[in-house]
Amino acid sequence: MNAKFTALLAGLFLLLSTSVPTAVAEQLGSLEYLLDETGTYSLEQVVALPQQHWAEVQEEKLSAGYDQRPYWVRASIPNSEERRLLHIAYPLLDSIHVYFVQQGELVSFYELGDHLPFSARPIVHEEFVVDIPSQSHLTLYLRVQTTSALNVPVYITSEKALHATHAKSQMGFGIYFGVLICMVLYNIFGYIVIRDTSVFSYSVFVIVVGLMTASLTGVGFHYVWPNNIWLQEHALVLFGSLSFTFAAIFIHQMLEIKEYSKAYSKGLWLVGISSGALALISVFLPYHTAIRLLLILSSVSTVFIAVLAIDMWRRGSIYARIFACAWAAFLLAVFLNSLGYLGILDTKFMQRYAIMAGSGIEVLVLSWVLTLRFSNERLQKLSAQQEALRKAKEAQEAQRQLNEELEERVEERTFELGIALRELQQVNQELERKSSEDDLTKLYNRRHFDRLLTSEFRRAWRSEQPLALIMLDIDFFKPINDSHGHMIGDQILRGLSKRLKQVAKRSGDSVFRFGGEEFALLLTNTEKKQAEVVADNIRAAINGSPFPTDAGDIAITVSMGVAVATNEEFEVPEQLLKAADDALYQAKNRGRDQIVCADTA
Repeated sequence: MNAKFTALLAGLFLLLSTSVPTAVAEQLGSLEYLLDETGTYSLEQVVALPQQHWAEVQEEKLSAGYDQRPYWVRASIPNSEERRLLHIAYPLLDSIHVYFVQQGELVSFYELGDHLPFSARPIVHEEFVVDIPSQSHLTLYLRVQTTSALNVPVYITSEKALHATHAKSQMGFGIYFGVLICMVLYNIFGYIVIRDTSVFSYSVFVIVVGLMTASLTGVGFHYVWPNNIWLQEHALVLFGSLSFTFAAIFIHQMLEIKEYSKAYSKGLWLVGISSGALALISVFLPYHTAIRLLLILSSVSTVFIAVLAIDMWRRGSIYARIFACAWAAFLLAVFLNSLGYLGILDTKFMQRYAIMAGSGIEVLVLSWVLTLRFSNERLQKLSAQQEALRKAKEAQEAQRQLNEELEERVEERTFELGIALRELQQVNQELERKSSEDDLTKLYNRRHFDRLLTSEFRRAWRSEQPLALIMLDIDFFKPINDSHGHMIGDQILRGLSKRLKQVAKRSGDSVFRFGGEEFALLLTNTEKKQAEVVADNIRAAINGSPFPTDAGDIAITVSMGVAVATNEEFEVPEQLLKAADDALYQAKNRGRDQIVCADTA
């Protein structure tokens, strides 16, 4: 079976080698680039720059390594009456602004990059493809910025040619990931039957290698996590690190390293723990830092494992010989891919498919090692089992009874444990709810407000969306309490809470009792005018009718302060809170029953 899969995989990469896009250098003319060191250039400024600010791209694509500064790329688009497409053949760029300019005037603009959901792409493709306008004498401007390796291969292609190469790529991806899925399912079923932990760790290793490859090629963002921008940002380092974690575990189990060398055993555990730790902290580190750590870890780990495999080979382990060949393929793939990411190697096929080729060969050969190992172990076990079977028959019946008794005890304890866990979960959920809820109004309390304000402020800052905060205070509430008692005051507070929730009922709206007779409303993705409308609606809902209480209908008024945070204002959430609170007290000072918006100019 492995020989057939190997032949299939060889055909796959022969197919993929024909699907690498071919540059049309004479159509694009020369590519020029400009480094925007301050990151402040606009299109108008870039178009107006004299020629001496531009440098010619020496190769057929711009490669700048791990440079996080924005680059501008310029090229002339030849005239044509046919529909043409611009193809940026690198799937890991964070932000791409595409401008088509005719005689200094903007004709068409596209915003691309994997910081946007996959559904935002104008043309469905693992890489970046847009339509070229039909106007003549066009100039292409690209503004590219990324935390990954900055590679900008730009091609002009026809719709037919794009579909042809894309169809081959999709077929290749389908075969590759189909082989991986088959290997995973085959070995998981094998693990269920034989309960060998090396089979399980191998299965997990194949899964994370497949996910790593999917993140490298853009397949993961297309099919697996199309709307999860956070995972797209961390997937490569996360799954790359986990691949070394489970590779170390699998190698330790398969080659039985501990029996041969304690030093190699400790080294493998160090590789596994280090890569696992990198996978954990990579979700908190900036991408450019995490990917460099991964490249360093992968370089050291692959060399160490290669030395281990060769030494085990010299000691006579037949499994180590086959494993060394498999690891050599993966080592070569990692090495070529690292050179490509660092901008040293400029071979498109190697950069795009080296990991696929190396990992595919490695997965198949390692499966062969497992098969060979299990075959040898099976022969040894058969001989030993015949002797053990004779001795086991005498105690079989007693053992059966003991097993039944043990199973009954285990089932009973498992059932009891399940009940206890469910009860504990219910108690924890109730405690969490109560810790975030105001007892009187059943609104969120101040503690939950502080947490949610911080998280929503950070999310709004990252996504460049406005965040509105309305602070509300009941006018002359103390006289009501003094005249009618706190129970009537509590009834008014509950009635006001209900009306606030009726007004702020969008999925992104949250209502809080800030303290005493003061309330807060947090409105996500809400502009200033929209926040003012919400405040007006609140005022109308309160002034429209008095509040029924045990002491009769009581009318109240409220004062409100409104503040809206955008990326140009407020660096921390406390500033937004202070602005809304100051606006509230301005409303109080102006005579109450007022709405005041914070002046953020």
